[in-house]
Amino acid sequence: MSKAEMVNWFLFALAALAALVVYVSYKKSAAVIQPPRKTVIAYTPDQYRLAYETVEFPTADGLRLKGWFIPAAGGESGRTIVFCHGWGSNRGELLRDTWFLAEQGFNLFYFDFRASGESKGSLSSVGYLETRDFDAAYEFLRNNRPQAAEAVGVFGTSMGGSVAVYAAAKYPELRCLLAENTFLSYNKVVAYWSWKRLNTPYFPLVWLTLFFVRRKLKADPEPYSPVYNVAGVKVPAMFVNGDHDDLVPLADAERLYGMCPSEKKQMWVVAGASHAKCAEVGGEVYRSKLAAFFGENLPEPEPEKLPPQAPAAAA
Repeated sequence: MSKAEMVNWFLFALAALAALVVYVSYKKSAAVIQPPRKTVIAYTPDQYRLAYETVEFPTADGLRLKGWFIPAAGGESGRTIVFCHGWGSNRGELLRDTWFLAEQGFNLFYFDFRASGESKGSLSSVGYLETRDFDAAYEFLRNNRPQAAEAVGVFGTSMGGSVAVYAAAKYPELRCLLAENTFLSYNKVVAYWSWKRLNTPYFPLVWLTLFFVRRKLKADPEPYSPVYNVAGVKVPAMFVNGDHDDLVPLADAERLYGMCPSEKKQMWVVAGASHAKCAEVGGEVYRSKLAAFFGENLPEPEPEKLPPQAPAAAA
């Protein structure tokens, strides 16, 4: 084989390898924005003997989302917790871990993000588009359950935690934030997920994957990451993370906690918990800590006091 032929074969192999890298990255971008959809809701309020109402509402970009409004056990309440589930999950899986809060006197509002559970949509953005879903859910709550929205807290896990941080920064009237397994940066969590779950190195595959994600979404999700929003969180906040979390390393969780300027914040590290397993590992301690946090920082609103009436004129 001549030297020229060897060069040609080398260039052909290089071009074929580059084409393969581009193809694999393009296919992996679909895995990021189209998570496995769990349309069957395995856990429902009926299983926990909770009264509830199934609700449906639109987003600003025209999708229909579904959820549950669960009134507080034991009577009407003006305090509500809005729940934001993780990527590839649905509202039922979050209900499984938090339903007990209804027994503590809170209204619970769960909904499926787009492309999850029973909600419409085909694309997930791991936080960017989902901020629109929270906006729609919060608007629905305020417009349709105003008595229940006098005091509102937000709970989010993983992707939902990033949305919860965004919400707490955007809506200063929210009373408190609980962020669990919440990643620091969109780009970093995709890189961790690609390496840990798909054995994909960052360069060039993840780098190209993120490029294709941005092209498909027609936007860059990175600026919606908690690292850019947490500075706006002034309300009482609790951060929960496992010390065995391979998608949100403890160092990242601690950095996010440190960046939060809230004067009333706390962090709980669940020993032995991996990603999305804090409730399972924490057990009764997990339930008591959540109940204590919301009990302290989401008190029942006091009834509005009427202005004193002028004394009746003498006859």
